[in-house]
Amino acid sequence: MSSPIGNFTTPLLIFTSAAIAIVTDKASAYARYRHEVEVNNKFPAEDMARSSVGGTIALLVNTVPSVFWALLHIHAYPRLLEQVRDEIDACTRTDDMTKTIDMASLKEQCPLLLSAYQEVLRHRAMGASVREVVEDTQLGGFLLKKGAMLQMPSRVIHTDESLWGPTEYNPRRFLASEKESRPRDVCFRAFGGGKTLCPGRHFATNETLAVVALWIARFDMRPVGGEWAMLTTAKTNVAAAVMGPDEDVQVEIETRKGMDSVQWAVKLEESNKTFAIVTEDVVGEQE
Repeated sequence: MSSPIGNFTTPLLIFTSAAIAIVTDKASAYARYRHEVEVNNKFPAEDMARSSVGGTIALLVNTVPSVFWALLHIHAYPRLLEQVRDEIDACTRTDDMTKTIDMASLKEQCPLLLSAYQEVLRHRAMGASVREVVEDTQLGGFLLKKGAMLQMPSRVIHTDESLWGPTEYNPRRFLASEKESRPRDVCFRAFGGGKTLCPGRHFATNETLAVVALWIARFDMRPVGGEWAMLTTAKTNVAAAVMGPDEDVQVEIETRKGMDSVQWAVKLEESNKTFAIVTEDVVGEQE
């Protein structure tokens, strides 16, 4: 009997073989450079297929729902949308008919947007850190036995009212002015922590904020039914660390007034400032 992995890989091999022929002309820079590395290091086609699938999951499985929830929550509150849009417009550079959003400026000058994004992760993250107990350990009233596997689901921490108070979505929760009313930074575990802290957290943050900021700056969006609804998440993929919606949202989208002829660009300029999204970033910056 063939293994599920073998059955799954077969169509991937066909896909990869076909993709190799067009990758240099049609693919993104990321895909081209990755392919060059694989070719130069003599990767078998089967391993290229696995790399492509793994890379796609890493790039999309959490950032796509993060963008979805950020746009949904921000648009659900008209005053919030207005304030976030004002922040984005204020740090957008205009040259002739080109508007440029610089990510370094965005993270320095848009505190409400960043707070709303972090709150999305607190409200919708569902990942779990896993550790092996290396020796018998007494923790509170519990004995953790050597060799046991310990799981620490972020959602349990993020919905603990003894830490956060009311846990409904609050876009201002992570503003600097609200620091005294929220728990220690270590309680925010959307990207894990310690040795398994997500190394791509800043890349994912830039990716998500760029899409959200560009969308809000460029488009007006409203729900077809007239009211925004918060969707259930029971069908979320087990591999995801951010919950996905069970249903699509039907919306009407139009370009903002005066933006029809505008060209848009997103840049990431060098900056010596770190957006401390988790407590480890704060420690690293102080060191």
